[in-house]
Amino acid sequence: MRVTWNSFVSPMGALTLVECASGPLVVEYAASSRGTNWAERLRQGRPGISIEVGPCPQLERWLEAYFRGRPRPFAYPAHLADFFRADLASETVWRLLCTIPLGETRSYEDIARGSGQHPRRAGQIISANPLSICIPCHRVVGKHGDLVGYGGGLKRKRWLLDHELRTCGLVLS
Repeated sequence: MRVTWNSFVSPMGALTLVECASGPLVVEYAASSRGTNWAERLRQGRPGISIEVGPCPQLERWLEAYFRGRPRPFAYPAHLADFFRADLASETVWRLLCTIPLGETRSYEDIARGSGQHPRRAGQIISANPLSICIPCHRVVGKHGDLVGYGGGLKRKRWLLDHELRTCGLVLS
């Protein structure tokens, strides 16, 4: 099994992209300081996997459209669980994140209730999302709408939410 990775320059800085023949696997901030990086997580799920520098055309097209203000819907990639040994709870939460409409947010409590998970467990699963931006974990906020918990930092989370509001035609003051 072969996957390719590359860098993508976004308005918020460099992103690391990873794709396989089946589609997207990873969108991560290049300067991310997560405990386990994407390559280690892929190797845990697929021992012997070949990881090479190369194009990631599906992710590049999707992100280019997103940042130009013409985002397309992102369908949850069914192959993701196979690559990251995701359990049913993780898949349920990640699929639920994909249903949050552009320009809207949901609370961690909403996600916990919708997935049947304890709020802390839902938060852990959200933080392990390998496809930042595409699986919109940035649309999850605190109970009272406050910005909390985003692996890319709260400044990027605010930027993404503001970008989506502008894309929806809402004017920010």
